[in-house]
Amino acid sequence: MLVALRHSAFGLVHCERSVFRLSGCPGRSPERALEEPRLKIAVVTRGGARVCLQPPIVVLNVVVMEAEGLEAKDANGFSDPYCMLGIQPGSAGAGPPPSPSPYVLAAAAAAAEGGGGGGCDTPPPSPRPSPAAARALSDSGVETAAERHDAAPHEKLRKHHSLGARVGSFRLSFKRKEHGYGRERRDRDAHRDSLSVQVPAKDHDDESSVFDAVSKLNEVRGVKGLGRFFKQIAQSARSGSQDDFLGCVNIPLQEIPSTGLERWYKLEARTQRSNIQGRLRLKLWLSTREDRGNSEEDSGGELRQQEQLHAVFIEHELARFGWDGQLPHVALTILHQHAIQGDMTELRLAMVRWVAYARHAARRPLHSAEECLAESFNIFIDYALQLLRKHRQYFVPHYKITMDRLEYLLRCLGLMSGMKAFWKCCPFNKEIRGEIISALKKGTLEWYEEIHSYHQPVSRNQEQIIHSLIHLIILLIVDLQKGLDYYNILFESTNGVPYFSTVYKQLEKMLAEDVGKELEVLEVHNDLSHQVAALCIQMQNTELGIPTDELVLAPGAELATSIFELYLAMQELVNFRENLPPQDQKTLAINTYYEWFEPAVDKWMDVAKYKAMHRIRKALELNKTCTGDFIVKHSTSAVDATSCFFQIKEFWRQLAWPDLVGSYNFVVKIIDCICSAAVYYSDLIHQKLQDTGYYEDPTAFKVNDEMCVTVNDLEYVRRSLAALGTELHVDNILEAVEMATGDGNRQQWRNALYGILDGATTQLEARVLQIISRVAAKMRPALKKAMFHLAWSPDSLPTSEAISPLLEYLDSHLVALNAALLPRNFERVLNDVWDVCLLELGQQMDGNAGSLRGPAQAFMSFPGPMHPRDKVAVFYERLYEALEILVDFFHADQKGLPLDQLKSATYWRVEQRLQYHKTETEGLIHLYYLQRLQDQLTTESIEYGVLSVRAYFNHDSLCVEVLNARDVIPLDPNGFSDPFVIIELLPRKVFAHCAEQQTNVQKKTLHPMFDECFEFSVTLEQCRVEGAMILFTVMDHDVLTFNDFAGEAFLALGNIPGVDENNTSIDNFHGLKTVELNLMHQKNKNHAILQTLESRTGDKMAQDFVKKQKQRISA
Repeated sequence: MLVALRHSAFGLVHCERSVFRLSGCPGRSPERALEEPRLKIAVVTRGGARVCLQPPIVVLNVVVMEAEGLEAKDANGFSDPYCMLGIQPGSAGAGPPPSPSPYVLAAAAAAAEGGGGGGCDTPPPSPRPSPAAARALSDSGVETAAERHDAAPHEKLRKHHSLGARVGSFRLSFKRKEHGYGRERRDRDAHRDSLSVQVPAKDHDDESSVFDAVSKLNEVRGVKGLGRFFKQIAQSARSGSQDDFLGCVNIPLQEIPSTGLERWYKLEARTQRSNIQGRLRLKLWLSTREDRGNSEEDSGGELRQQEQLHAVFIEHELARFGWDGQLPHVALTILHQHAIQGDMTELRLAMVRWVAYARHAARRPLHSAEECLAESFNIFIDYALQLLRKHRQYFVPHYKITMDRLEYLLRCLGLMSGMKAFWKCCPFNKEIRGEIISALKKGTLEWYEEIHSYHQPVSRNQEQIIHSLIHLIILLIVDLQKGLDYYNILFESTNGVPYFSTVYKQLEKMLAEDVGKELEVLEVHNDLSHQVAALCIQMQNTELGIPTDELVLAPGAELATSIFELYLAMQELVNFRENLPPQDQKTLAINTYYEWFEPAVDKWMDVAKYKAMHRIRKALELNKTCTGDFIVKHSTSAVDATSCFFQIKEFWRQLAWPDLVGSYNFVVKIIDCICSAAVYYSDLIHQKLQDTGYYEDPTAFKVNDEMCVTVNDLEYVRRSLAALGTELHVDNILEAVEMATGDGNRQQWRNALYGILDGATTQLEARVLQIISRVAAKMRPALKKAMFHLAWSPDSLPTSEAISPLLEYLDSHLVALNAALLPRNFERVLNDVWDVCLLELGQQMDGNAGSLRGPAQAFMSFPGPMHPRDKVAVFYERLYEALEILVDFFHADQKGLPLDQLKSATYWRVEQRLQYHKTETEGLIHLYYLQRLQDQLTTESIEYGVLSVRAYFNHDSLCVEVLNARDVIPLDPNGFSDPFVIIELLPRKVFAHCAEQQTNVQKKTLHPMFDECFEFSVTLEQCRVEGAMILFTVMDHDVLTFNDFAGEAFLALGNIPGVDENNTSIDNFHGLKTVELNLMHQKNKNHAILQTLESRTGDKMAQDFVKKQKQRISA
């Protein structure tokens, strides 16, 4: 150990020379000074004097960390290990090391977890010292873990498990005395001194008895455990038992460096017969203290010397250029050796370093610890706050060294704010967190004033003012982004300071005041709406091709884009508020920044409307057709128009106006601007097509490039209008406005906005349909000819071949149109052509109806047994098949028109009439009555009166009672009627044997009381025939003229009592419920069935039925 000290002192002198360029003691070398009997070491102090130290007291610090792999010694498979530590003196002879008891300086029980193992050596005595021994240990200056803390309970581990033990700390202080030995022998022994650590296992509990040991039989594990169990019983029966030996560790002191070490040591046996396993983890380091005869806690002198050394080294380094704040290695070596010799703890060294760095400029001697710390704390805090006020200058982001220094600085402040010593020394100081926030606010204010003054405009020109504000805001945005990315996390994590929130609120308050003042003086308040409206009207009334150079805005109406650059810069700055707490976002001064720009936005939209109209006019004057292999035909004017609309929409999107309610007027202006320009474009391009003679061309149809380009251009523009509501978020704005104004005016706001948009879209749609309708009109003659060929082809020709000319004509022209038109336009063409085909098919169908006039007589000229009625049926069957073929052709396997669009109202009318023409007259009459019965069930009108009746079936007879009628229409000049009721059973084919019956005539009344009963001889099966019904016809009796029709009503027989399967028992006729039937008139003069029957001029039944029904049609 002394040799180690000698080498350390020798190195210390060399380090001292290398730092201060000293020459040492005159006439003697440092090596010679170390050879002095008393081991005197010269240390240079700040005053230059030398202090000679006496031979030191060596202190060995030992921390028992943990053990692992120990063998179990107890019957239950565990052990109760502890450690005994001591200094074993060196010996020249070989052999096993003697017992450390003569030199034992400390012995403590350190409970460790792990299995134990050992040989059969005689174990050491029990570690429990007697009171006298305990006093002896205490008097010797030993500081054990048991004296500092309560002893921890023993913990057990299974065999071979590597679990940590409870850490035990020990300090072994000793001083060798010279009694007769020479210096050479003393140095030689110092080489051989070693630390001895023995690990016994506590044999058993002193208070346990033989009975207690026997009772633990259930804890025995394995055969070895059984042997240990009997051994424990035997030991319990004896008195003065000894503990088991688990191993030992001997560490030469010369292997322990001054900086200490921490490592695992394998346990060793004391004899060769012992079987030891496991290892022990120790932490060791050496220190010394002077032998001044006083307590080792009295280290005030060492503290002052350490502080003086730090001060000397700091002053020396500051005198050099470019010091980075780190002491050189040689200076650190001197400080380390001095700390070891003074036995200074890490806490004291940290305090000394703190004071030395904080007071390196004070040059005052060290006073009491509290005064020194208080002064150093205040000096450090003041200096740190000064740095934080200028942190943008001193701690530049993207530079790791400066950011690391800022982090260390903030961590120091954070640790100080939670340090008890700080608040004890400085009880009246303000909270450090609040001081940091105040420093940030002051520093931000100073920085803002500096950059604001630097970016002041040279002159008070409007453009220069705006550009200076833009540059200022950009600098603020950059600073805020740096703060958010770099500074905020440091301040938050170290001191809980909301850096970004503090800086942002300080900056936005000052910026709002400066920007608001500057924008108040800008001239953007003049209204241009009336001037722009007048110019647009003049432009619309001017024909295309006539120059409009005189239609310009007044001078000064143009608005520079810089004002909107300023708005966007402000918007980006305001968006940073999303990083603030929600409660802070509502109180910002710049929340209403958009109000400064409302006049400028309003003026811009007025100018935009004029420029959009002007640009569209120019686009049409320079129009060119765009063609390509993969694009449909269109012109450059459509691209220019939609691009103009896109720019207006993009401008509004970038504005992202925060006030939804206030943005309503702006959105209305934008929609009006775009819609007006779109309608103006449609008028111009349609007029241009019309001038080419498109509508006056009498030739047969062929694909016209001008027509295709025009409708495609209009469709492009219409598409941009269709998406306008979604792109401008109209629904969100309307919801905000309706919520703010209440439900009373909800529809008013919506109609005002969508009225403009829907009106423009409708106008463009009408223009497209107007152009496309000409396509179907020019194709109609050819379609009529092809349809005629289909209808009047020979009966031997199949329908698929008869319709081929029609399909070939359609296919040739529709393929060309499909390649030249947009899908939506081609769909419109298909619709028109499909409607023309249906109309032509209907005309061919109606031309053959009835008497087979004209070409239909061809069927009659063919020889054969076929009846003329059968000839007509074949004719309509062909037309019906042709209709189905046309449906498949226009549907084109889902590539053409959808089926729901093909089967329109016109289709169903044609299809229904074809079905009617295929049906016999009697069947059509029955079908007509079925429709009238359905009308009876759905009618709710009582304009022709109400008839009350009762009916039931009983015993092969149908009984019908006509009770009364009310509100019959007056049909006589006197204002009354002479009503009577005719009862008839339908269909006549089923009830041919039942003649119609009628009631008596009730004179001059509108509310007749009939109360008459009629009986019809029918069967139950006849009443249950589908469509069986009773027809009640109310007539007005006239003597000299024909009776007048007053109304009719229908009652289904399937629902009356006795016929209905749910009610077949009739006992009391007068107890039946009365049925009230609303009287009806036929209001459809062009009823399809009646028209079909009327066309059958050679059919007497059809003609009589039509004549009868025409009398019943309402005038």
